[in-house]
Amino acid sequence: MIMHYNEVFADALDALRADIDHKFNAFNLLPEKFTMKEVQQIYETIFEKEFTRSNFQKKILDRNVLERLEKKLTGAKNKAPYLYRLK
Repeated sequence: MIMHYNEVFADALDALRADIDHKFNAFNLLPEKFTMKEVQQIYETIFEKEFTRSNFQKKILDRNVLERLEKKLTGAKNKAPYLYRLK
């Protein structure tokens, strides 16, 4: 029975990876307002690999599906990151 659940999970993960760039379903796993780092963490978890921050950010922003909010995340130790939301 465990083998069956592993297959179901693997199929679901494959489907998520295949549709992630078309349906933007990874954003459903985030709160309404989120940072680019949180988006990157979701993608890295789904694809099980690390992405270069600058390349990843450019790739996501080039899709023109995010709206950058004027308010920044408060409480950050260094420069506060911008908050985003799905358009």
